[in-house]
Amino acid sequence: MPMAIDAKLLTLTQWMSPAFPTGAFAFSHGLEAAIHDGWIADAQGLEEWLRDCLTDGTGRSDAIFLRLAFAAPDPRELDAQARAFATACERVREADRQGAAFVRTANAVWDLALPDLLLPIALGHAARRVGLDVEATVGLYLQAMVTNLVSAALRLSPLGQTAGQRVVLNLQDTCMSVANETRGATLDDLVGNAFLSDIAAMRHETQQPRLFQS
Repeated sequence: MPMAIDAKLLTLTQWMSPAFPTGAFAFSHGLEAAIHDGWIADAQGLEEWLRDCLTDGTGRSDAIFLRLAFAAPDPRELDAQARAFATACERVREADRQGAAFVRTANAVWDLALPDLLLPIALGHAARRVGLDVEATVGLYLQAMVTNLVSAALRLSPLGQTAGQRVVLNLQDTCMSVANETRGATLDDLVGNAFLSDIAAMRHETQQPRLFQS
């Protein structure tokens, strides 16, 4: 049976594309510090690190915030709660700058009049406004997160493109699992257990020299 492709799916893939001007290439989500300190030394280590981020860290919490933003008529209070939940200054800055960049482009192209929001909040609310499928939005958001961070790791270590793409492939099931498990989640379901990732984000705030903003 042919896979159904429509304009809404194409819009979603446009938003998640590395070509969409959110500036995601400038952020490593603490990977730069983790690789510098030897916490990630190879493809297996990167895959395990990113899996933890998806299941117990930012991936899971972002999926919940995205879903809640999709359901919220006004996302501004939820945005404030998401900022308070972030564990490090750079985590807020990363989501804030990418969210503001997304909002500028989405407002200009899709006439949405969104306020500045953190990236997962902006994406969730924009998806609601445009009429996109929330399940596809969450799944592709998590996939884009993995892809962006693997790209950062490739610039920080001699990992190699083939190994990097294998990591992305190996994490597909995890992206889908997190997307499914966060269905129906509320703010009471937010937890943060990816402690080394949080510590890496904090260590990166004072790391010099550095290539990435986070």
